[in-house]
Amino acid sequence: MNLFEKIKNSWWVILSVIPFLNGFGFLYIGLKHNNRNWLVEAVTYEFPWFFYFIVFAIYGISLPATLIVVFACILMLIGFIRSVWVAVKLADVYDNNEKYTIKQTNLNHKPIDNNRSGSSLACCVCIAFIFIIGAIIAIL
Repeated sequence: MNLFEKIKNSWWVILSVIPFLNGFGFLYIGLKHNNRNWLVEAVTYEFPWFFYFIVFAIYGISLPATLIVVFACILMLIGFIRSVWVAVKLADVYDNNEKYTIKQTNLNHKPIDNNRSGSSLACCVCIAFIFIIGAIIAIL
C-alpha cells in the first residue's frame, strides 16, 4: 500500500484532535470495521462533552463544568494517542492482508463436505435426549 492509500484510510485520526468531535473518529472506524469495542470507546470519548453541555446549560460556568472540561481534555489526549496506535495497526493489517485472512484448513486432507445432514441430525437427537433427561430429573 502506498503512502496516499495509508493517509486516505487513516483520515479519521484527525477527528481525535478536534474538541467536541474526538469520539467521532472511533465511531466511524468502529462502524466501518464492525467493531463494538471501538464504538464503546467512541461513546467514552464523547460522553464528557455531552455531560459538559448539560452542566453548562444548567449551572453556567462553574467548578463542575471546569472539571468536566479538564477530564474531557485528558480523554481527548488519550483518544488521540489511541487513534494513532489503532491507525498504525490497521495500516499493518492493510499491508499484510494475506497474513490476517482466515483460511479454512482441513487436517485430514479429505474434501470438506458442507452438506453433512447426518451430523446435524445427530446433534438434534442429542439435544432432544438431554432435554428429556432434564425433564425426568425435574419431575423426580
